[in-house]
Amino acid sequence: MFAYIVIPNTSEQKESLVGGVDMKLSSIVKALGSLCLLFADGAPVSEDESPEIIGPARVQIKVHPGEQLLLHCDAFTNCEDDESLIYWLVNGSFPEDTLSSGRIVELSESTLEEGAILQRSLLLKNVTSEDLKSTFTCVVTNAVGMAQKNIKLTAKTGRCSNN
Repeated sequence: MFAYIVIPNTSEQKESLVGGVDMKLSSIVKALGSLCLLFADGAPVSEDESPEIIGPARVQIKVHPGEQLLLHCDAFTNCEDDESLIYWLVNGSFPEDTLSSGRIVELSESTLEEGAILQRSLLLKNVTSEDLKSTFTCVVTNAVGMAQKNIKLTAKTGRCSNN
């Protein structure tokens, strides 16, 4: 028997009867003004944790300059009903604040597994030599912490041609 309870910001002990099981709320994690608690048969089974980036697996990606590139970032939020954020940075700045003139665009956020996994992609409309010197960072935050993964691009050597 699992119970997930959100309580307004408080530090006092509470007891709850869920499905005929008396559950004592003893492990409390503050999460954006609310408390996220998860219990099974009276014992906590999970405490909220910092988010975890699960993709991309590689931190160095080979690309052909001039081609389009789509970078994907996937992360576990590690807290139900949490206001987690996922976003991309280019050399420490938001893509819209860079001098890329709309060439680098952050796409809409999406979720999987009822919000447990967040996804966000970054579109480079055409890779330039400047991009090969840049650091692309996926950042995920929740009330407990933050995770980030840096991606570097390198030029592919040689190009196959049908000519």
